[in-house]
Amino acid sequence: MGFRSIERKRLKREILFYETDVGDKPVEEFLAGLDAAVRAKIVRTLELLRTQQIVTAKFWKKLRGSDLWEVRIEYAGSIYRVLAAFAKNNRVILLHAFQKKSQKTPREDIEIALQRQKRYFQRHGYL
Repeated sequence: MGFRSIERKRLKREILFYETDVGDKPVEEFLAGLDAAVRAKIVRTLELLRTQQIVTAKFWKKLRGSDLWEVRIEYAGSIYRVLAAFAKNNRVILLHAFQKKSQKTPREDIEIALQRQKRYFQRHGYL
């Protein structure tokens, strides 16, 4: 294995679904409730995030004023968001998902993601 393959391997992000204290995975449950075509598009976008070092803001963007990032998906005129946070070892924790119905990301959805982020870091630590 050469230097390039080691470097490429290290650049990949690990995508994890946030899990509640009782074992629920809210983002996974949200995805399971979607139409198969929408779910497939979201999965392809997550795969892009996992494998590409640089991801265009069309699909992956930091939310202003927080440590949260959003996975951005558009399909058949509908907009979907998955709010996420970075954790140790290049992990991306998928915290909250929703169908976006307004131009601005609703504060309520951001608060849900922030609370889950806080809980994740309390359980697992960041560093």
